Amino acid sequence: MPTKNLVDNMTALEVARRSSDPDAFTIIETMAMTNTMLQELPAKEANEGTVHTSLKRLSYPHGEHRVYNRGVGAKSSQTKPQQDVIAMLEAHADVDYDMALHSGNPAALYKSEAEAFLVGMGEDQADDMIYGSRGNNEAMINGLAARYPKVDGARCVSFGGTGNSLTSVYITAPGPNSLHLIYPRGHKSVGVSREDGGLIWAKDPKDSSKEFRAHRDVFKAQYGIAVIHPDAVIRICNIPVNLNKDQRIDLLEMILKYQKRLTKGIVNNVLFVNGDIIYQIERAGRESQYVIHPETDPWGKPVTAINGIKLREQDAILSTESQVA
Repeated sequence: MPTKNLVDNMTALEVARRSSDPDAFTIIETMAMTNTMLQELPAKEANEGTVHTSLKRLSYPHGEHRVYNRGVGAKSSQTKPQQDVIAMLEAHADVDYDMALHSGNPAALYKSEAEAFLVGMGEDQADDMIYGSRGNNEAMINGLAARYPKVDGARCVSFGGTGNSLTSVYITAPGPNSLHLIYPRGHKSVGVSREDGGLIWAKDPKDSSKEFRAHRDVFKAQYGIAVIHPDAVIRICNIPVNLNKDQRIDLLEMILKYQKRLTKGIVNNVLFVNGDIIYQIERAGRESQYVIHPETDPWGKPVTAINGIKLREQDAILSTESQVA
C-alpha cells in the first residue's frame, strides 16, 4: 500500500519552517490563510532557474506475454516536454514613520501592516493559481482554469449548469511527480522574502506634490505550478451555486466517480472548492448520510474529508463563472 512520505511531499509551509530565513514561515503561513494550495501542494525547486522543465507522461508501456524461444518487441512510454514558469508577486508596505513612533510600539504596528499586505498577497496568488493566464498577462502563470479551459469528458467534465452563476471544483492528487508548486532554484526561503527598505519619502496619496517619511517593507513571492501527470487534476465545471437535494447528491457522486480516475498511488487527494460548494457538500452529507467528517492533516490542523478526499476552501474560485463550452 502506498504511503505518504512527508519529506518528499513537504508543502511550502513545511519547507519554509526548515529554511534559514525566520520570515519565510510567517510569510507563507499568513498567505496560506487566503491560499490553501500552500497547505497542500508539495514545493520543489525549479530545475532551470525560474523555469521548470518536465516530461508530461501521456501513456505507459505494457508488457507482452512470451513463449519459450520467441522474442518480445521493444516498447516505450509516450511523453511530452513542458515548461512551467515562475511568477513574481511584490508588495511595498509603507507606514508613516512618525505614526509608528507615536504608537508606543512601532514593531507591532509594522507587523500588523505587514500581515494585512500578506493576506492580500495570498488572495492575489490564489487567484493566479486558479485563473492566471499568460495569454492575458505574461507576468502571470497559467492557473488551473487556463490549463483545463474546455469540457473534454476526461479531465474537464461538466456538471451541466448554464448561464454565468456557475463555479468549478478541482479534484487533485498532489505529489512530487504529479502536481506541485515550484520556486526559483537556489532560493533559500521557498520563493518568499521580506526586505527592510528603511526610511523613504512617500507621496501623499491626496496630493502628489507633497511627501512624508515612511518605513518600507518589501515583500516578494515567487511561485509557479507544475502539473506533471495528466491525471493529477480533474476539473468539474458548470456547477450552479444553488443546488437542490438531488443535485447535491449528483455532485457528490460525480466527485467520487472522478476521484477514481486520479493518478494511481497518490494517497493525498484534495478537493479545492469555494465556500458556497463546501456548504452544499456538507449539507448533502447531513441529508443523505454520506460519510463526511472532520479529520486532521499531517500538521494537526482540522479539515473536512469525504471518502479520503480533503476539502480545502479556495475562495479564489468564483461563483460567477460563465458556462465552460
